[in-house]
Amino acid sequence: MATDSMASTTVAAWPLAVLETLNGYGVDGVALISEAGLDLDALKANPGGRVPTAAMTRLWTLAAERSGEPAIGLQVGKTSLPMHLRVMGLLIQTAPTIGHILDVAVRYQRLISTGVIVRLQQRPEAVGLEICCLPDVVLHPASIDAFVAAHVGNLRRLYPEGGVSQVTLQRTAPVSAAAWQAVLGCPVLFQQQGNIVWHSRECLQQPLLLGDAGLWHQHEQLASRELEALDATPPLILTLQGLLRAQGDAVPGLAALAAAVSMSERSLRRRLSELGSGYRQLVDGWRAERAAQLVRGGDSLAEVAHRLGFSDASNFSKAFRRWYGVSPDTFRQQDS
Repeated sequence: MATDSMASTTVAAWPLAVLETLNGYGVDGVALISEAGLDLDALKANPGGRVPTAAMTRLWTLAAERSGEPAIGLQVGKTSLPMHLRVMGLLIQTAPTIGHILDVAVRYQRLISTGVIVRLQQRPEAVGLEICCLPDVVLHPASIDAFVAAHVGNLRRLYPEGGVSQVTLQRTAPVSAAAWQAVLGCPVLFQQQGNIVWHSRECLQQPLLLGDAGLWHQHEQLASRELEALDATPPLILTLQGLLRAQGDAVPGLAALAAAVSMSERSLRRRLSELGSGYRQLVDGWRAERAAQLVRGGDSLAEVAHRLGFSDASNFSKAFRRWYGVSPDTFRQQDS
């Protein structure tokens, strides 16, 4: 079954990485985040959440246009930190060898984006990490550039030699390839059949600077649980959850959600029922998640109640106790 860009999602920390880079170009990144259909406050409150890939693609398109920088993806990837990859970043930081990094990149890539598949390619002298776009998923070339630059940058932090021998990209060749050569530090070929980062086979088992097998296994267990939770949720539910998160505190109606996924209200209601869910359940789940974020952030109960559409703080507190089994004040104390 084809996976369209509305059904695929990306970790919410990536738009924040784009924002940080745009600020260096004198571009109003906050405005671009909003123009792409994302809510900055929601992203900051939950950088480990998910956003629709379609919104991320709009952001990449706007970033490239407004910055006038053809290599904007490279710049984002170059300056990104492991934290932008969430639990994958922890796995990379503590991986004993490059071989371990390639292994988790293949197995847990869905935690970063469900719009691509990552697989290994083999040559006698090298192992390639290939980023394959799924059918009908629209990705901006900058997103692939960012992935590659982040991967290469993370390797260099842990293994100064880098271990990357060549990069091939499907994108159209730029007027000047100097930025790609400088950031990636190896030969780069454009208009190729696949997006592949090639690693020298002889470097795969070299110990990495921060390698810690014990921590790596702990983080792998965490990644495994996150992946199970992600895969247990139907793609349509994930997409709708992402759309709700992207709106900040403004809750779109059923009609707006249906239009966003190219369905009629009746069809969406029926499909949600088949999945054991419904519009009210989705909104209630979003409110519970957002309430925890706002309470942790120190907002007053009256302010949180107002932002989430409750008539007063008392009704909000009752709902919060139903969600979490404790009062908002107790929750805040336990979380501190």
